[in-house]
Amino acid sequence: MGATVVSRENIEHWQPDSPKLYLFRRALEEMQKISDVSIGDERGYQWAAGVHGGFGGQPYCHHGDLHFVTWHRPYVLDFELKLRDRIRAIAGQKAADEWRLPYWDWADPNTKGLPTAFTDATYVDEGKNKPNPLLKQPYQLGFPPGDPVTNQTVTYRKPGSLATLKGLRTQVQRALEEPDFTTFSRAIERPHNGLHVWVNGFMATFRSSFDPIFWVHHCTIDRFFWLWREKFGDATVPAFVRAYECQPFRFKSIRAESFFDTRALGYAYAEARTSVPRVDAQAFAAPGAKPSAPTALSVDIGSIPQHFNRARVHLDGLEHTENTYELRFFANPKVTPTASTKTTEKDGFVGSYHILGHGACPGAPGHCDAKAARINGLREEHHLAPYNLMIDVTDGLKRLSKKRITMAIVVVDLKGKQVPSDILKFDDLALTVH
Repeated sequence: MGATVVSRENIEHWQPDSPKLYLFRRALEEMQKISDVSIGDERGYQWAAGVHGGFGGQPYCHHGDLHFVTWHRPYVLDFELKLRDRIRAIAGQKAADEWRLPYWDWADPNTKGLPTAFTDATYVDEGKNKPNPLLKQPYQLGFPPGDPVTNQTVTYRKPGSLATLKGLRTQVQRALEEPDFTTFSRAIERPHNGLHVWVNGFMATFRSSFDPIFWVHHCTIDRFFWLWREKFGDATVPAFVRAYECQPFRFKSIRAESFFDTRALGYAYAEARTSVPRVDAQAFAAPGAKPSAPTALSVDIGSIPQHFNRARVHLDGLEHTENTYELRFFANPKVTPTASTKTTEKDGFVGSYHILGHGACPGAPGHCDAKAARINGLREEHHLAPYNLMIDVTDGLKRLSKKRITMAIVVVDLKGKQVPSDILKFDDLALTVH
């Protein structure tokens, strides 16, 4: 089974008391504490920033060439994983698994400038006010100086006018309309550079990575790359860009093309997402009780943007079923749908998907246990390994006047008979819109 996919979210959608924002700040603090002890420790903030900032010499980062977006993707991912490692130590494995680096959508037409998460002077940790680590961080590499203009060794910002910031949006939109990778890469670097200069301070220098806002900015650039690839694919990416080994990261493969599919890396970008855990309905049944009538799986997705280009439902980590079933998706149905509900726009029908059954297991007990086959990572993936599926529901959701979505899934067998929805075993359900 591939990586569990969790959305990278807009940081301006996080409330001031958001647990995810709290963990972002705490994890960044812990990374800097590591650097305070050992400047060369790869887990520390100074090391992570130094990869881009040069360690006092030649930086690894790419600008002005066609490795720009493809090198920065593993760079941002590596930083995210370092933060998640600190979050695991702070709040446990579950919190780390559910956390992803947020992005700052500075190209939003309604942007008001720097996110408050990065301008607050303090934050509350266990009832005490502490300095906000997203406001500023030290530069400790020594030589050359941090800020070549002022020689300051603590990051700072001098943002420009709101009109200038909003002017970058058109550049982004035009870049995203370019079908050729070479043209897109060069076009998107223009507003990228403009944003660095707009923030000013350390962000206007090649020491920009020491400013914490660098990471959410580059998460946004990665999102633009994601949006472009969703629309145009990657057929136009040159071979030398695909094969380029992105240094100095320690992933199993550091070829740029290994990072093209973000879902395989454990993340996507979406405005709305909800997760549904595995459910064993039998665990809640009273002994001897007759099974209740099959019901649809109902999921409250939440609000999605009024305007969007694509909407897709994702079922990640779906286990193969013995029989073949049709999954019928209904959005905001007036009544709970069943197998007899008409698949019409009036009834909220937005799409369906057939999952093909693998049949009865032909071997001895354990033959079809895909989990057991994954114990030894040297083995090839089991033929029944859980998989991810995607259903495009764009047209159906665009027809809805109400953009707060409740999704219902009806599971129907080949005879048209409804079966319990808990026949579906999966890790995650998500609605992605962009």
